[in-house]
Amino acid sequence: MNHQESMRNAAERVRLKREKEAREEKEFYERITSGWQWILFKSVVVFCTLMLVISTIEVFVDGPTKKLSEKSWKINRDWEYTWHKVLDVEGYMFTPTLGDWYAREENSLNMIYSPIFRTGKKLSYNMKDDRFGITKHEEIRQESIFTWFPLFQILLLIPLATYLFRRQSAWFNFARIASLVFVFPGTLMVIFFTMM
Repeated sequence: MNHQESMRNAAERVRLKREKEAREEKEFYERITSGWQWILFKSVVVFCTLMLVISTIEVFVDGPTKKLSEKSWKINRDWEYTWHKVLDVEGYMFTPTLGDWYAREENSLNMIYSPIFRTGKKLSYNMKDDRFGITKHEEIRQESIFTWFPLFQILLLIPLATYLFRRQSAWFNFARIASLVFVFPGTLMVIFFTMM
């Protein structure tokens, strides 16, 4: 009988401990989903969602086009890239193939900019062809928002997904902290380097 009573007491202690842990977890969840911490997180969600939309527009929509003079670009001889020319155009790096580069029409270089941030996006030039007017587009070759697609957009989805699928769990807290510590500052860095 003494053994049964000690087992009941142990079971009661375990039950009380579980109830206490559940109550503490609920209080913690309510604390992080209210007050200034929650307002800060929702601000990060709105900012990252806005940047998700803007960066997707930047990738898929072309902005203004500018005709380039011969003085606004140069062949960069510091870089070696087999079967390609390395061009420095207003600080952006493009690498057309040698065949395309030598078959281009003179004075036909155009820079296509992004619609919102107005950063260099593509280099276009006309090819010599008697029958058809062919325009060739070269994508930018340096690290930019255009070369990070779609990884950058997936990263920006983390705060929104965390907000939409919030539950009282360890994964919610981990994703919330990751959004505040990694995603938000990373987005600010991308904006800073894009604007430079």
